[in-house]
Amino acid sequence: MQDGLNALSIKVQQLTITEFTIVMAIFASLVIAAFYFMVKRYKYARLIENVPTARIRSAPQGYVELVGNTKFMEGPIIVSPLSGTHCVWFRYSIEEQVTEYEGKGRINKRWKVIKRHVSDDIFLLDDGSDVCVIDPDGADVIPTRKQRWFKRDTLPVRRYTEWTILEGDALYALGQFEGIASVENNSLKVMTTLILKQWKNDPNDLLHRYDLNRDNKISQREWEQARKDAFRQASQELGSMTKHKQLNMLKASSHKSQPYILSTIPEDRLIAKHKITAFFCFLGFISVGICLVWLINQRLGM
Repeated sequence: MQDGLNALSIKVQQLTITEFTIVMAIFASLVIAAFYFMVKRYKYARLIENVPTARIRSAPQGYVELVGNTKFMEGPIIVSPLSGTHCVWFRYSIEEQVTEYEGKGRINKRWKVIKRHVSDDIFLLDDGSDVCVIDPDGADVIPTRKQRWFKRDTLPVRRYTEWTILEGDALYALGQFEGIASVENNSLKVMTTLILKQWKNDPNDLLHRYDLNRDNKISQREWEQARKDAFRQASQELGSMTKHKQLNMLKASSHKSQPYILSTIPEDRLIAKHKITAFFCFLGFISVGICLVWLINQRLGM
């Protein structure tokens, strides 16, 4: 052990200033990253512990914690394009296996992402007292359902990975809770966005309705017409909602200190997960920090 450290010490002292600076920059970056994620994950755990669970029917406007089950909204069903699974949310990545030839006949294989996509379609959360719209844009989504498969009959080999949340899944949600009539006084804008997201779920119908020149794509001019129609429909629906029932929505907070979390992992396990991650980041911070100090001492001959 001591002989190994002595040999490593000699190599450190033989590094040029440029090489040593690069090594120091790498270790310093690792220390900063470990510290950042340690603090972030621990703050997440404490925040989840401290924010009480609210009921949708009586939830106050602002940053809240909700627990319930997912439901589809009316309209086209959300479908994950890889497996064709009907779900309320999905994320997927497509990777290709890349072969790199290194010196001395060594071969290195790695996976290169060629496409990834995250669903931004809205869905509902039902906690038994009421329902609210969940807008997953900007959320840290933590699903438990994951599938992975390979396509080996073509070259290069492809790997497909898909995460989904199905209708009826239990969902923990922490975010900004607002009534549709109080979303920064932009009710029509929000409702228009929601309608356009629903329309995008059925691209064939969207093309049929707005591809006026039949070139199988929506031009900027045609998209503007779609936006106008969505705005008109939003005005009608919003007027109907204000007469019958207020629509509530959970979305990302504008404050960076308030994370937006959607998780199918139960609250207690989610807290434990963040604390364990924070602990390992702490170990990494200490370990890499010790290495950094040791390298500096060896360079200075201390």
